[in-house]
Amino acid sequence: MAGTSIKIILIISILLLPWKSFGAETAKLRYFQSIYFDERGGGMRQPEGLALSDKSVLIVGDTGNGRLLRYTFQDKTIAGGSEMKVPQLSSPIRVQVDSKGEIYSLDGKQRRIVRLSPKGEFKGYLSPEGLPSPSNFVPRSFKIGASDLFYILDIFSGRVLVVTPNGKYQKHIEFPKSYGFFSDLAIDQKGGILLIDSVRKMVFAAPKDSKEFTPLAGSLKEYLSFPTYITTDNRGTIYMVDESGAGIVMLGQEGSFLGRQLSIGWNEGLLNNPSQMCINEKGEVFIADRGNSRIQIFTQVK
Repeated sequence: MAGTSIKIILIISILLLPWKSFGAETAKLRYFQSIYFDERGGGMRQPEGLALSDKSVLIVGDTGNGRLLRYTFQDKTIAGGSEMKVPQLSSPIRVQVDSKGEIYSLDGKQRRIVRLSPKGEFKGYLSPEGLPSPSNFVPRSFKIGASDLFYILDIFSGRVLVVTPNGKYQKHIEFPKSYGFFSDLAIDQKGGILLIDSVRKMVFAAPKDSKEFTPLAGSLKEYLSFPTYITTDNRGTIYMVDESGAGIVMLGQEGSFLGRQLSIGWNEGLLNNPSQMCINEKGEVFIADRGNSRIQIFTQVK
């Protein structure tokens, strides 16, 4: 009974927040399908990470079960669900796939980025070399950009590191002087870096070749509760996952509010503590719905 009461209170609290309506020209997310099981019928448990390759391969970080799952998504059909499990990766909280199909996942317990082959075989760790002082770093998140460069959100030293696939240091950008807590970063279509501040509910940007971050816009507290993930689509639209608010907020490239979609719940098409999301070239949206132990797929409609 206590758990039920907490859920009811959470729903009421979120519904009372002053969320703004959709942007006038924003495509809406329409629920399409959910994924609950692997190929053997085993259920997911609190999945947090997911990533798409350019060959329509979907990799899911089934965090609670300490494994990755490999699916294909073609012509709106999901297939597969084979398990990839190695002892070096016990808590996959972030997942990315490079241009060769190799899989990288941030282990939430070790705080190390694990490298796997396309088939899920352990190939080592991404270990940056030649870092300027301090040499230690703690990754909170990471993204793979053009030429398979790695952008690592280093919360230990307050900076974004840029390294090659072999870990060779390229450059870094310091966090701005005033911020709350950065949970994630994204690489935009022009090669710029975006940071999401979960506490201040702000997006900071560093255009390509810039040496500092500045606010992209003011506080988004009218639209967000606690954002923890940020990404962009092939048109440059910015998407943020509002973990506590169980929704998706969209911004234009210059930071203008475009809309807020989805809400908390347990039925199909609703979210409960969502984590990572990704968007393919067709505009189909994949969301790790952690609290509901599933992956949800949405299509965009005008």
